[in-house]
Amino acid sequence: MNVRHLDAIRDAVRAAGADALWVHPAVDFRYLTGQAPLALERPAALVILAAGGERVVAPEMLAEELAPLGDVAAWSDGDGPDAAIARALQGVRRVLIAPDLPAAVALALPAEVALDPGILSGLRQRKAPDEVEQLRAAGREADAAMAWIAGLDLDGRTERGLIQDLTVRFLTRGVQPLDDCVVAAGANAAAPHHVSGDTPLTRPFLTDFGCVSGGYYSDMTRVHGATGEAAEAYAIVKAAHDAVIAGLEPGLPAQDADRLARAVIEEAGYGERFIHRLGHGVGLEIHEEPYLRPGNPKPLEVGHVFSVEPGIYVPGAFGVRYENLVHLGADGPELLNAAPA
Repeated sequence: MNVRHLDAIRDAVRAAGADALWVHPAVDFRYLTGQAPLALERPAALVILAAGGERVVAPEMLAEELAPLGDVAAWSDGDGPDAAIARALQGVRRVLIAPDLPAAVALALPAEVALDPGILSGLRQRKAPDEVEQLRAAGREADAAMAWIAGLDLDGRTERGLIQDLTVRFLTRGVQPLDDCVVAAGANAAAPHHVSGDTPLTRPFLTDFGCVSGGYYSDMTRVHGATGEAAEAYAIVKAAHDAVIAGLEPGLPAQDADRLARAVIEEAGYGERFIHRLGHGVGLEIHEEPYLRPGNPKPLEVGHVFSVEPGIYVPGAFGVRYENLVHLGADGPELLNAAPA
């Protein structure tokens, strides 16, 4: 079984002054290996050695499953993992770990521990063609669901009820719905992450949802039936979105992309009502690097996929947000959503 990017990882581990990278069963593990072992609270890891070779820490029940990844140090529930961890880290003085490694495991490692300085997140940011195709597929499913919502009869529906129907629809189509979809009616949409409840669903309302296709996420927001000031604000955030798309190119600092949207909203007099960053990376996680926010000078690169989602929120009155996913290619941006505004 192949592990992605081994040579690049070894070079980066050496450059970081470490002897190994500890990859526990989470998103990075799945990205590198294609596997998602169910380790639960049991310590397990792929250990990539800077000097060459891979070792695996595995509970007995996962030893056979993980054996293709490297030399396995297996452990039983009766004996515990300490000896297996020590064997896997034999000769390792300094090991890099992910920020989300459980503290109990990190403290049990018999080596100097340091955080991965961005080796794996940097690799994951630049999507390969097969990853982009999965993201396109997830985007198409979100588009179809948004079109379905636009034609619904709202009589008797609630925010929570629409999420339940949307969940069933995604599952029926063979994709996994997000756990944190937002349906917000009226003034509820003034809270960007409104927790949907039993409010009757009447127009205008906001929907922010996506799904997972082949492990990759989609994420899209639309406002349905806005009138009056809310409609004017919605037109402003769509113009802000379009200004970003027009200005995107490889090398543009992430903070400058945010600034392009913020300038449009500020000029319209709603600057104080745009209360979050412009966007976030999307891939195997719904929120990952790069983050398009003020104060982030990192340049956007070919292969990045991220949301562009300017919003305006007026407490007690309305909230509007317009969101699409964007793949930044060598020739510029590609929108991964096509549902009407």
